[in-house]
Amino acid sequence: MTEYLLKTARLRVVPFVEADFPLILDLHSDREVNRYLSPGPAPMAANEVRERLKTYIADHSLTGISKWKVETKEGLFVGRTGFSYLKDPDGYELGYSFRREVWGRGYATEIAKGLTRWYFERTEVDYLIAYALMEHKASLRVMQKAGFQHWQDREKHGCPCRFYRIFREEFERSQAIEIRKNR
Repeated sequence: MTEYLLKTARLRVVPFVEADFPLILDLHSDREVNRYLSPGPAPMAANEVRERLKTYIADHSLTGISKWKVETKEGLFVGRTGFSYLKDPDGYELGYSFRREVWGRGYATEIAKGLTRWYFERTEVDYLIAYALMEHKASLRVMQKAGFQHWQDREKHGCPCRFYRIFREEFERSQAIEIRKNR
């Protein structure tokens, strides 16, 4: 039986398995998908994708926090999402990457909101980080819609990036407001 880590209105998040290699290789073979990711607007080499997949699987097994597969409720693979631990700046980072044909459908915002909730419900960490290249306006909007606040601008991997952060207290306050709105 499939282990669903998160279900949203339209999507579900599941751990990667080795058999998902063709899916993630296809995702990261698209130059436009990689445009705002490391290593930049070039397809990732198969060996790099394989190593990343192994890391995702191992991290999930060891810590329960990783990058995972995103699929529609119907089971169609649409991307990857999850968390990576950053050393500089220190903390977990929320990330996502979707197949180009599903861009513009609100999936990134839906997943960012759902995983932010998941993170604060399952960890004791007081904050969560997200960042994107400054020129990646769509991703910056996703972070804002998910409740993240601008924190700092700095270089990452030699590129100018905008960092956002959300604190547990801010998240819990926003959830209380949302509950009151829906009464």
